[in-house]
Amino acid sequence: MSRLVPLDGAAGEGGGQILRTALALAAVTGQGFEITRIRANRSRPGLRPQHVAAVRAMAMVCNARVGGVFDGSPDLRFEPGPVTPGDFRFEIGTAGSVSLVLQTVIPALATASGPSRVAVTGGTHVPASPSFHFLAGPWAAAIERLGFRVRFQLERAGFYPPGGGEVRVEVEPIQRRAGPLAMEERGAMLQVRGLSGAARVKSPVAERQRQAAAERLWEERRLEAAWETLPLNAPSPGSFLMLEAVFENGHAGFSLLGEGGQRPEALGDRAARMLLKFLEGESAVDPFLADQLAVPIAVAGHGGRVSTSAVTLHLETVAEVLTAFDVPARIWGRLAVPGGLEVDPRPAASPSS
Repeated sequence: MSRLVPLDGAAGEGGGQILRTALALAAVTGQGFEITRIRANRSRPGLRPQHVAAVRAMAMVCNARVGGVFDGSPDLRFEPGPVTPGDFRFEIGTAGSVSLVLQTVIPALATASGPSRVAVTGGTHVPASPSFHFLAGPWAAAIERLGFRVRFQLERAGFYPPGGGEVRVEVEPIQRRAGPLAMEERGAMLQVRGLSGAARVKSPVAERQRQAAAERLWEERRLEAAWETLPLNAPSPGSFLMLEAVFENGHAGFSLLGEGGQRPEALGDRAARMLLKFLEGESAVDPFLADQLAVPIAVAGHGGRVSTSAVTLHLETVAEVLTAFDVPARIWGRLAVPGGLEVDPRPAASPSS
């Protein structure tokens, strides 16, 4: 085993981003890591259930030796073995984000010698993480450009706080493509899409969200979206709305969750305003998608450049972790203003055996 990459879990954004990025890169590169002071600056420091689930999931995927995997653990050691395809089921047990677990294991499984099937239970539409529909929409479309082949299926939605959702995915071996990912200039806008969904609510919440968003888009820029209104199967009440802008060389998505005491019209209007603000600029991807593309770019191996409407602390953090694993990555632009990410080609880009 080569040296363990040392990581400070309180650096940068100081949350799970460091851990998830390290897990994926360790599995793909074969380099182990040791992370200390995990989430030390948070109100509840150490590993939380969703982080423990991500570590255990990746350990199964790459037959890793792991130390310090328990709720509240401040330190973790992870020594990967070879990535092995198969059928996996991961249960978070809370409303922890299903999407974040999948974004951790999918890039690694794509380097395996054969296809894999994965089922994850937990929260599919929860705060501070990409919703299932963002994962299966903007993120999936962007990583497809890198050669990833992933199919997503929502068995049932899981809203915060109880969770209880389930997602199934099929991951095929990555198709190696020559040349870096070029998502710096967005090109012409091809379409605006809208999704509005709700579960276990009495009033037509999904339709009210949709109508408010549609009215704002038309009033401000005479934009018409291709809408889909979804009745969701879920064990608890909840709603969401997502707007996407699809460009020749870019993709942006803005997803919001319904909250208690908030009128559906307010949520729809807010989502529309977020999209309209993005359209005022020239960047290729939204701030959320930018940092979520860093690991897939590194795994694909050919590097790439992605411009975003706002540099975030998450983006800076993931670039630092990539560099620690000998995949140089650079940020241009300052926090909260337009900028982007550049990732160098990875020297060893062959699939794991």
